[in-house]
Amino acid sequence: MINPELMKLLESIDVLDMLRDSVTYQLQKLRNVEKTSEGRDWYQELPQIVKEKFDNYKTDYEHLDQILKLEPEQINVEMNKGYYYWRLIRSACTTYRNDLSDYDQQLFQEFNLKETEAISDNIILNKCIGVLDQHVVEK
Repeated sequence: MINPELMKLLESIDVLDMLRDSVTYQLQKLRNVEKTSEGRDWYQELPQIVKEKFDNYKTDYEHLDQILKLEPEQINVEMNKGYYYWRLIRSACTTYRNDLSDYDQQLFQEFNLKETEAISDNIILNKCIGVLDQHVVEK
């Protein structure tokens, strides 16, 4: 049984939307590798074992993306099967938070737009990462 704190993340629509956004963002980054010549060259230069790992992550994120589009009861059933997808979500949320913060800094530097909490210090995203850090990281 998955820790109840993790399952609570799925109960709030705002939090679930943030989890979905994070996974979609991570999946988009993985898919973008094949869209540019630099990305394709980078991928081709990877050792075979790393290519397989990359492809497996992409497949796993695609499956996780589909899980998060299910009805709430079905999501709970799927996510209650183990910690692997929770670890993927944690990775996606962390990447999303870091990149949002970087984008906010770029907007400030390029256009002198002040930083916004919704982008660089998103409360919901930080809460998710806090819960995930506590309950998903292997000890």
